[in-house]
Amino acid sequence: MLAPATVAVGLAASALLTMSACSPHRNLEDQILSTTEAVTDAAMAHTFTTDEPLELTTTGSVAVDIDNFAGDVVVRADRKVERTVVEVRRVSTHGLGRWAESREALDDAQWTASLQPRAGGGETLVIRTDTPNSEEYFHHMEILVVTPALDTVKVRTTKGDVTVIENQGAVDIETSRGDVRMMTPWPMIDAMTIVTSDGTIDYRVRGESKGAFDCESFGGEVRQRCEFGHWLALDPTNDHDHFVAVLNQGTNPVILRTSEKRIRVAIVPNPTDVGFVIVDP
Repeated sequence: MLAPATVAVGLAASALLTMSACSPHRNLEDQILSTTEAVTDAAMAHTFTTDEPLELTTTGSVAVDIDNFAGDVVVRADRKVERTVVEVRRVSTHGLGRWAESREALDDAQWTASLQPRAGGGETLVIRTDTPNSEEYFHHMEILVVTPALDTVKVRTTKGDVTVIENQGAVDIETSRGDVRMMTPWPMIDAMTIVTSDGTIDYRVRGESKGAFDCESFGGEVRQRCEFGHWLALDPTNDHDHFVAVLNQGTNPVILRTSEKRIRVAIVPNPTDVGFVIVDP
């Protein structure tokens, strides 16, 4: 029988070898991130499994509502896909000394996904995760949602990054100890809330958007760049860690909160034209 350390090395090698075997719903960034996580988890003797993707036939822009007990969440629109896809990766982090137990505990983590009718028309994709395991803190779920058209997004998670790309409607995101990135080429005119702790926030929209911005990073920094649109920032309380402004006379609240890390607000012609790392807005 192979030792856990040997199995971990094998899993890492397997992750590298399968990097090129992309699933159709994944883009290059998805694949790189997935491979990096697999190699890192294998090196740390974590156990993990990626469930078979769930494909759903949806009509029009889909709203997404996710409640994840812990872990990263990525929700994005991709006009090249024809169906909505949900992919979930379950991870146990007991470590090398409890590797076999960790592997067995993977089955405790469960998730559900369903389409529900939305008030006013359309559909909402509702995703819920849970684990009855008494050591819940050793578990997390990584969720990827790809849909042809994305409307509003609500995410609740902990200890995880949240990424939302090409949404057409409002976002309501709460996480902890995680970075949040929301960027969309669609004008944002609805209420937006992003709250995290010990994580950066990147809010990137076009100049046709509107909003009454209230940004604060406790112990961190707020940076902003507006390349077009009417950007009014005259609040006397504005400082390095707190920033209040109005974009295009908007009254819809845009609330951004974090601690220790940077908030970056960018109103630019192509909000999604960025790489893995954003240094300045």
